[in-house]
Amino acid sequence: MDCIDAFAIPAGTRFRRHEHGSVHVCAVLEGGFVEREPDGWRDVAPGTVRVSGAARHDCDFGPAGALCLLLELDDAPLEVATSRYLAGDSRLARLARDLAAAASGPARPFDLPGLTAEFLAQIARRLGGRDGPPPPWLGRVRELLHDTDGAVPVATLAREAGVHRVHLARTFRDHFGVPITAYARQRRLRSARRLLAGDLPLAGVAARAGFADQSHLTRAMRQAWGITPGALRRTLHPFKTDRRISAHPS
Repeated sequence: MDCIDAFAIPAGTRFRRHEHGSVHVCAVLEGGFVEREPDGWRDVAPGTVRVSGAARHDCDFGPAGALCLLLELDDAPLEVATSRYLAGDSRLARLARDLAAAASGPARPFDLPGLTAEFLAQIARRLGGRDGPPPPWLGRVRELLHDTDGAVPVATLAREAGVHRVHLARTFRDHFGVPITAYARQRRLRSARRLLAGDLPLAGVAARAGFADQSHLTRAMRQAWGITPGALRRTLHPFKTDRRISAHPS
């Protein structure tokens, strides 16, 4: 099982022959450390993303310690023969901070998959020698998905961007790590989650969020988050009963 966590390492900590059993990514958010390499020690500063396969390594943490984001990946989309260090990349650093906040915050089950996919997609692009930003038209497509909560069909998005929908789908996944249809569905689910905080009946939440009906919303939410709309609403309204909220079962 993949593991994602942000943790603080005390000042002066020394790891000797520290071992990881699978591909792992370490993003230094604050502080830093030095790591032993065959020709000496490497300084790993804040903002650096270290990517490595299953390996043992030695590292020493300085007087400030470090705050790190660690991803242990059983089924990683990354291939690395030796450790790679991605430093001075503001976009990767921002994604790492966003992912760390999601990993330790109350929205973890809802926001973590999409952020993880984008972070790993950006790492894979850089390891493959492609580190350019998304083309302007792709940024506009993403903004439109956000503005409409994922309610715009892919064909319409492609026409707005002036590209073929196949090119749109390929480029979107290349930059953000997920199919554009899955990204749009996540935006609709986020919209439904916001609506569930109110008193709109579940069928109305489904319609307002762009789902075909309440059953469609229930299937999508259970598949993505492992919870039904009714159960999620009860966590948002712990003192309300199902009868007051909706006459329809989830």
